[in-house]
Amino acid sequence: MIEGIIFDYDGTIGMTLERQHNWFMHWAKLNNISFPLTDFNEFKEVYNQILNEKGIQAFYDQFDLPCKMNDLNHPVWIAYNSFKKDNPVKYYPGIKEAIKKIHKIGELSEDSQRNQRLRMIINTNNSWGSIYSELKKQKILGLFDSFVTKEVLVNYHGAGKGTAITKPSKISVALALNILNTDGGATIHVGDTLTDLAASIDVRRHPQIHRKERLITIGAGWGYESVDRLNQGLKTEIGTEHFNHVLEEPAMLPEVIKQYM
Repeated sequence: MIEGIIFDYDGTIGMTLERQHNWFMHWAKLNNISFPLTDFNEFKEVYNQILNEKGIQAFYDQFDLPCKMNDLNHPVWIAYNSFKKDNPVKYYPGIKEAIKKIHKIGELSEDSQRNQRLRMIINTNNSWGSIYSELKKQKILGLFDSFVTKEVLVNYHGAGKGTAITKPSKISVALALNILNTDGGATIHVGDTLTDLAASIDVRRHPQIHRKERLITIGAGWGYESVDRLNQGLKTEIGTEHFNHVLEEPAMLPEVIKQYM
């Protein structure tokens, strides 16, 4: 019986990759730089490859776009925050309806063995301020119980360097489990990348760091990485790890959740 669900935000709820594509074309234009990845599918492939291998700073560097990720006073941040404000993220078709159905599925019932509703949490690198307004606008803010965001990671790190434990990471997943007060085996993690899968395997929480927890994983095939890519699984030293489920569209989520209720 599941007790909680962790939702990734970028690529699972919000169509942020599409907005990222528009952002890079916008930033290149502002700096009089020719940005070659005008085709979204080509951008998606190159972006994911560089991001997974080297990180976001490497993507800016690859195309000579001005950016210093660790310098919050760099002009890129002012421009980026302004761009996001003027270009609110769209949500994937069917995701709002799916989350509403899951919230309904998880409410208290006549079953006396379940005395607490199914809890849902958002796990993201975004700031709470940026996604709060989006969730409120989409009228699903009240369906979530809690969040792990950029501010939470920065505060948890303690030295103002939240990127050291940036999501997806097992640390952010462990934080989400603690906030939900659930065990890994009774928690579903919905994410759209193989790194989300990696963050769901052998999660360890203080003080029992010897105790490994593995979450139930659902791959969102509508997001950053394709269904085929997610189905390939994650190669590790001891073999290939796979999602418990890989779905093609958000509408399939509620029926899968029901299986674990």
